[in-house]
Amino acid sequence: MEFSKMSRLSIVVVLCLYVAALQEGADAKSLPSYVPICKRNDKNLNDCFKKATVVIRPYITKGIPELNIPPIDPLMIPMVMLEQGTPAVNYKAKLKNLQVFGLRNYMFDNVHIDLNKLQIMGRISIPMIWLEADYDIKGRALVLPIQGNGLFKANLTTVTADVNIETKLVKKKGDEYLEPKSISTKFNIQQATADFANLFNGDETLSRTTNQFLNDNAKDIVEEVKPAIEAVIAMLAEDIGGKVFATTPFNKLFPK
Repeated sequence: MEFSKMSRLSIVVVLCLYVAALQEGADAKSLPSYVPICKRNDKNLNDCFKKATVVIRPYITKGIPELNIPPIDPLMIPMVMLEQGTPAVNYKAKLKNLQVFGLRNYMFDNVHIDLNKLQIMGRISIPMIWLEADYDIKGRALVLPIQGNGLFKANLTTVTADVNIETKLVKKKGDEYLEPKSISTKFNIQQATADFANLFNGDETLSRTTNQFLNDNAKDIVEEVKPAIEAVIAMLAEDIGGKVFATTPFNKLFPK
């Protein structure tokens, strides 16, 4: 995961998932029968992988226990803690019981797999994502102070994410497995709206004014917090990808 931009912006992100960590000695598993197999020497490997992401979409939506992948819609995240300190946006925020809806409608616009470099790149698009969480925030966005706790809701429209996953091969129990080495993401949102209920201890006037200001300036605010969002996406990708890689040997993921 790439943190150079985060450190310059003094951003700290902590992500906790309700998924058990895989033990180092996890037994090798075959891919479920409904997962299409893409052979490593297939000249149309990228197209095969892209089609496979469509086939498994209904399964990954509900979760794939065989690969320790939790349901992605809604995706349940117990806690996300965000902290940022820049001249434009300065805050500490905690999101608890975060639910992310809409991920089931993901689509890979393009995929490029380089098995010589053990690298996977692709662009994912999602028409709409909506979020709900209990929040606690204190800080400043642009010129406006923000403080409160309560229910947070947000809608994100036309979301795209460019993901770059670099891996390495490791040997375990006589088999070779892929292991994430670095994951970076570039995240874009065409439109965003949000509502923080109970800002300023329920002061309706301040709460309404603040929420209106945040939505009027959503584009600028999203640009400021984008590195934090990208870090969370990278953590999720690392967690899910890591579980697939850790349970399925390389020669079963990409057989000859």
